[in-house]
Amino acid sequence: MKISKRTGVMLSTAALVLGLGSAATTAQAATGSASAAMACSTANATTPRTASVDGIRIELRYSTSSRCAWGRITGADPGDKVWVDRSGDGGGSWTGPLGMTTVQYGSDTHTPAYNDAGYVMRACAWNDSTGNIRCTGWY
Repeated sequence: MKISKRTGVMLSTAALVLGLGSAATTAQAATGSASAAMACSTANATTPRTASVDGIRIELRYSTSSRCAWGRITGADPGDKVWVDRSGDGGGSWTGPLGMTTVQYGSDTHTPAYNDAGYVMRACAWNDSTGNIRCTGWY
C-alpha cells in the first residue's frame, strides 16, 4: 500500500499515540520479518543517514553485502520507538512504519533489517516523553 507523505505522518503519529504500533509490528513480524531476516545480514554495515530528536540519535544502517537497511536509536529511554519507512518513488509515498521497535531497557534498540533493492529507506524515531517524531533523510 502506498500513501501520501502527509497521510503517512498522520497515521504513524496516531498509531504511536493510540498504541497501535505494537500490534502493527506484530502483524508485520509474522508476515514479513522472517523472510526479510533470512535474506538480510548486518555484516559490512555503514550509517548513511542520521538525525536526532530531543537528544535521541537516529541512524539508518545499511549493509553493503546484503543490500538491507534497518533503523537504530541510541541515547534513548525506555518507551522510545524506532521504525523504518520504505519508498519506491524516492519518498513521495511510502510503506511503513516497518519493524517498529520500542526500547524496553537501556538506551538503544534497532529494527529488523529489510531488503531495500529497488527502494529508498529512512529511519524514524518517536520520543515518548515529548511526542516528537523525526526521520533521517531517504537513502
